[in-house]
Amino acid sequence: MVSRLLEVGPEVVGDRGRGVAFWRAVWDAVRLEERLVALDDLSQAPLPAGLDQSHLEDLLREAPEDVRFHLSRGAAESFVNTLPLLHPRGYLQVQDIFVTSMGEYRQGFRGPGKLDGSVVSWVNGALLRAVGARAGYDVHFAPFRYRPNSRTSILYTTQRD
Repeated sequence: MVSRLLEVGPEVVGDRGRGVAFWRAVWDAVRLEERLVALDDLSQAPLPAGLDQSHLEDLLREAPEDVRFHLSRGAAESFVNTLPLLHPRGYLQVQDIFVTSMGEYRQGFRGPGKLDGSVVSWVNGALLRAVGARAGYDVHFAPFRYRPNSRTSILYTTQRD
């Protein structure tokens, strides 16, 4: 049933609500491998390479109290390493499934999702926005207009004046 759910989506159960509830139950059962860390002391937070405590402070400033979120380690490291390579008038454009604000973690499930037949995790776009701001870039999100009803969005940067 799980493999079929991954192939087709929550509709495989018949009712989308029941399918989503089933997926959440499965995810609750297998998420033992998560490495959640309480962030009472930010100096002890295991941050991706290239990020420091100030990036996390910027991110948490807009976060709701007591919220679970992920750092998107690989995406954050890649973003930090790519920004210095941009031409002064250049920009970065990325298509993915993003959590664009910390408040979105309260609005629904932001765990693994399905994109083009693959299981992927949402990227913490709010973190990338905080990282970009410290590097002198504004980070924006635009709808992905090429596939109706897609969760995919486009992240793009513009350099601050």
